[in-house]
Amino acid sequence: MEVPFVDLGLVLITLFSIAIGVWFVKSGHANLPRRGYLDPAITPTMAILLCGAMFFLAGIGGWWGFNHVPEQEGTIIGTAWMICSSMVAQIPIILLYAKFRRKCGSRHILPVSITAFVVFVPLTLAVAGLGHTLLYNLGLEPPTEIGHKTLEQIVQTPWSFATWVVIVCVTVGAGIFEEVMYRGLILPSFTAVFGGKSVWRAIYATSALFAVMHIGAAQPSAIVALFFLSIGLCWARVKSGGVLAPILIHIIFNAMNIAFVYSTKI
Repeated sequence: MEVPFVDLGLVLITLFSIAIGVWFVKSGHANLPRRGYLDPAITPTMAILLCGAMFFLAGIGGWWGFNHVPEQEGTIIGTAWMICSSMVAQIPIILLYAKFRRKCGSRHILPVSITAFVVFVPLTLAVAGLGHTLLYNLGLEPPTEIGHKTLEQIVQTPWSFATWVVIVCVTVGAGIFEEVMYRGLILPSFTAVFGGKSVWRAIYATSALFAVMHIGAAQPSAIVALFFLSIGLCWARVKSGGVLAPILIHIIFNAMNIAFVYSTKI
């Protein structure tokens, strides 16, 4: 499978992302003062405890799911059990987070979601495409354009109930659980830690952590692209005041990736 150094679609996406990025900055959308944007509904200490609990429960749930069907290791059934068990184990933390946040509603969810999606999704795709092309031609990445192992497993496996479980988990599940953890808990905590006149330091730190946590599951080019996607998700979290906007963007982005990869296999 030969990968061209550049193709027309990638050029168009790159040019669009540059143009929309210039508009985003010049229009003032990138101005994010530190105060008044992230509510104090959950203190940094509480956020760290909840985040730690999510990591712990995710590990316990994933371990239980993996050991429930050890003979299915590496199959879509094994992946379904592991991912689903991990997410089910984290549900108490999600409910607790919702309880703490019940009096802190989001604002302007739809316009914020649209703006973040239009600005940062093309940027993410451009970075992933350019990065993959460069690393492939340097011999540092395989020719496949599927940047995530779970996504590759989904499209290479015949349809089954387990396939649907994994798809729901990596779209709706990942959108909810990862946004609560990174944008709901970690971002406000990093804002308190890094300080500054705006929240951008915390956004960069959160995005770096989000990208690093995908090492092993995604190709290097995809990991770099996830950093930029996370910046958009963090921006949406700050501008909307809640996690509903980044959850919506995350779900649509993951579903779009699955649909796109399947369309290339038809």
